[in-house]
Amino acid sequence: MDVVQLTQRLVQVPSVNPMGHKVDQPEIQLEHRLGDLLEQIFQEIGVEYERIEVAPQRDNVIACLPGSSDKIIVLEAHQDTVPVEGMTISPFGGTRVENRIYGRGSCDVKGGMAMCLAVLSRLKENPGNNLPTVLVACTVNEECGFTGARHLASTWKNGQSKLISKLPDAVFVAEPTLMNVVVSHKGVVRWRCHTLGQAAHSSRPSVGDNAIYRMGNVLNIIREYEQTVLAQAPDQGPLGPPTISVGTITGGVSVNTVPDCCTIEIDRRVLPGESQEEVRQEVIDFIAAKIDDPEKVKHDPPYMSSPGLPLAESNQALAQHIASVAKEFGVTSDFLQVAYGTDSPAYFAIGVPSVVFGPGSLTQAHTKDEFIEVEQLHKATDILEAVCRQFV
Repeated sequence: MDVVQLTQRLVQVPSVNPMGHKVDQPEIQLEHRLGDLLEQIFQEIGVEYERIEVAPQRDNVIACLPGSSDKIIVLEAHQDTVPVEGMTISPFGGTRVENRIYGRGSCDVKGGMAMCLAVLSRLKENPGNNLPTVLVACTVNEECGFTGARHLASTWKNGQSKLISKLPDAVFVAEPTLMNVVVSHKGVVRWRCHTLGQAAHSSRPSVGDNAIYRMGNVLNIIREYEQTVLAQAPDQGPLGPPTISVGTITGGVSVNTVPDCCTIEIDRRVLPGESQEEVRQEVIDFIAAKIDDPEKVKHDPPYMSSPGLPLAESNQALAQHIASVAKEFGVTSDFLQVAYGTDSPAYFAIGVPSVVFGPGSLTQAHTKDEFIEVEQLHKATDILEAVCRQFV
């Protein structure tokens, strides 16, 4: 199967993650239609597969090509994309213009998924000698929860997979890394914080209690936390310090009503080894100690929480394998430690080494004119195929 045509086919099927929005909106397609296409592609390749529900209309789809060695490796990519609002190109066109394929997910990460599928197709057509068992795992909800990867890791750990009877030896997670290898990255915990007040007519605001004003105080306190507590955290080299960010704010029902509620979403990036729950509680306690009427500030449980990926020897060994193979193709594959998160920690948590590798640049992910370079697709596919063939 041609990796370019596969990328176009995948982009042309919407699989938008709701990212907290209502799923009844027409542009929110979830992953179920892409799951149907993946089943079709696996049937075309001629491999056994299983489809496992993670949530309604959101299924992990995993295929298996049995090998002749005792090793099992996994090529993993997430099915979901971020929303399409603000895009200046056809989100689902999958159009090729010269050396680029355009569309939502072309870079993050349907190009990487096409790489995995193309490798599986090549290995099926020409298995060679001493080939490991190769799984291609297409998971759901990476962009807002990593729940698909966690579900898959749990399936393996509990011996519930119909395709393999033991844990894999390695997982290669596809993300746009410009064919470098991510060996370590930060984790994240996200939650909603609410301030409460008392509604009143805006002609008499003094008889109400403005929740937006109270949230303004919370925001100043979060800024103070950032500039004091986090600013004093030890430097972690390439990963940088832990960070905090407020990404959304909503409140009020009309301009002539004193608002009785205001909500923000908090994003706290955690370093490998930090506890997501402990750092979240640290933020909550810092706010409570600084604000008047702390009982009028409420925090929801986290809706997203993932540990960082530590700089482990097992991950570095996988990275070295990729780098040595990439060199054979004239590609220098550097080891990276990055601030963003991936599915890798879910697999590392059950004892399976995992690194991140793929075509495309992160600077193009989630953009209004998202694209991926065709040359990157071809080279990354060649490298990953050789990685599989040389895995011992």
